[in-house]
Amino acid sequence: MDRSTGTPLGFVLVVLLAIGFGWALLGHAHSGTALSSFGTTSSVGTGDAAAQAEPVLVWPQEMPEPMTNYVGRRVNAFGLRVTSVDADEGFWVERDGRTAWIQILTPSESPYTVLPGQIVSLSGEVYPHDSRFPSEIFFCPDRQASASRLAAVPTHIAIKVDSLSFGNG
Repeated sequence: MDRSTGTPLGFVLVVLLAIGFGWALLGHAHSGTALSSFGTTSSVGTGDAAAQAEPVLVWPQEMPEPMTNYVGRRVNAFGLRVTSVDADEGFWVERDGRTAWIQILTPSESPYTVLPGQIVSLSGEVYPHDSRFPSEIFFCPDRQASASRLAAVPTHIAIKVDSLSFGNG
């Protein structure tokens, strides 16, 4: 019996393997996208595809409600004053009396030196986090008050390394 051309069972197994791989790679209906948080310290939950489809908001002018109401939304921000740089790849900003934690998403050191008092502009996304999030970040040893402050705030703005600019943008 010549088996060099394969069998119908082998063909079915290859097709099922391909479908399973595609399902795992692209995600499925009840778990959100499988790779949406690849390379980040936080993940955006299910239902955020609708938030992503919404127009980009300007923070804080177009976001008067608590940031938890904007999880998953894309944001731009211009002319933010850096109030403190307390962690590796993370810092606090202020504009119009509102503050936010900015976390640069990068697997290595970013090319930036961010200093308190600088003015920055950025594009990013509102990410949720829990009180353990600060433990995933390297805070300067004398900045534990900032880590505690971040633990009490349930959101931050995550940005890609190339979406930060210095000045009013």
